[in-house]
Amino acid sequence: MDHIVEEKLGGRLIADWVRGAHLHFANDEAREKYGARAQLIIDTIRLKDTGKIPVIPAATQKFAFDYGPVTFREAMTDFDKVFDAYVRQYEDTDFDAYVGPEFIFPAGMFEALRWNRVRLPGVHLPDDKSFQFVEAEYMKAEEYDEYLDDPSDWILRKYLPRLSPELEPLAQLPPLRNMVAFFQGLPDLVLAAAENPGVVDAMKALQASGQAVQEWFDYLGRIDQELGGRLALPHLLGPMAHAPFDIISNYYRGWRGTIVDMYTRPEKMIALMERLLPWQLQYGIDGAKALGQPIVTLYLYKGAEGFMSEEQYEELYWPTLKKLILGLVDEGLLVWIFTQGKYDSRLHHFKEIPAGTCLIHLESATDAFAAKEVLAGSQCIEGNVSSSLLATGSVDEVEAYCVKLAEVCGRGGGFMMDFSAFLDEAKRENVKKMIAVARAYRGDGEPGRI
Repeated sequence: MDHIVEEKLGGRLIADWVRGAHLHFANDEAREKYGARAQLIIDTIRLKDTGKIPVIPAATQKFAFDYGPVTFREAMTDFDKVFDAYVRQYEDTDFDAYVGPEFIFPAGMFEALRWNRVRLPGVHLPDDKSFQFVEAEYMKAEEYDEYLDDPSDWILRKYLPRLSPELEPLAQLPPLRNMVAFFQGLPDLVLAAAENPGVVDAMKALQASGQAVQEWFDYLGRIDQELGGRLALPHLLGPMAHAPFDIISNYYRGWRGTIVDMYTRPEKMIALMERLLPWQLQYGIDGAKALGQPIVTLYLYKGAEGFMSEEQYEELYWPTLKKLILGLVDEGLLVWIFTQGKYDSRLHHFKEIPAGTCLIHLESATDAFAAKEVLAGSQCIEGNVSSSLLATGSVDEVEAYCVKLAEVCGRGGGFMMDFSAFLDEAKRENVKKMIAVARAYRGDGEPGRI
């Protein structure tokens, strides 16, 4: 079985990731330390009882910025300044891996397009406040069939113009499906562009946005080299994919429209999710290849208990999510599943996935101790240390909770220590205590030995 897995894409990527094939190490000590940490993470996901508890960060945002200090606006515009803050933060903490500023997108990407889906610090919000996503109904209820018939046309001529005033001229282009030959389709296309100078302006806006993204990618590469090559920290967050239901509810219909659709047109939702599924699977696989990263991350948004019943979850959310996870696992890839909200009643579904292939993140709303019982021998769990506890609790309170987590969830392996959500406000001494508790764990799971 292991031989078969190693022949797959994931097996090759795991081997390269563990040895840091993409990095230039500062010295042999950094290379050794990196390899040991990466292997510990892989072994823990695969449910090996290593006698150790890795400590990973879901993501450090303002917590890292305060090492500058850096505002959210500066984090999205002054990459050199925020680079230094992230390096100082990871030098001062003893994590076994890092998650960088992958969700602190470059402001220029949005500003060049006047993107409607975000509110930016320094533009719509104070400099020291995080950017905010704007959820709305960007796809009309009657457009399901239009999307299913020609997704690219709907995205190009309806979705993008609704998201960006700079891209509104694209709505005037003729359907690209009519482009057959120089005498059918081509005259219509070029004439539409010639008669609408806004099309050229739209291309210029895309170019400006792309230049901002290229600078951001270069900056992320510098962070990876510094944190991986010098500080010996494997990078956890790489390729991503989406649960098909979340694409509809987060990005197309909005939650209000989705709720209506769940009752009035569930068959249309299912058809669209099945259409999205292979694209998301391929997106995750292609991302893993491009980044050399064997762990594909899935952030789950609307599947939590507060959003739908268990029956609706089993009918509408889980089927395509399960197929997506199984497709990634079939490639030998590992899957980091970032549950958000209360997920207690949903966890048993992950037992349907081959054991030792997923890392299940738990927020503080989910009972980690019950999760250990449900998923023991099936999937690795991580997280659950409340962000509010880290921000407002005492060192003793943090220690007490983390000791209990280590004693119960660490027993037998398959557990990593992590905070509940992206870390903004937190006392440094509390974060360090969380890490110290995991470091002191010796694998017997008995009180008093931590």
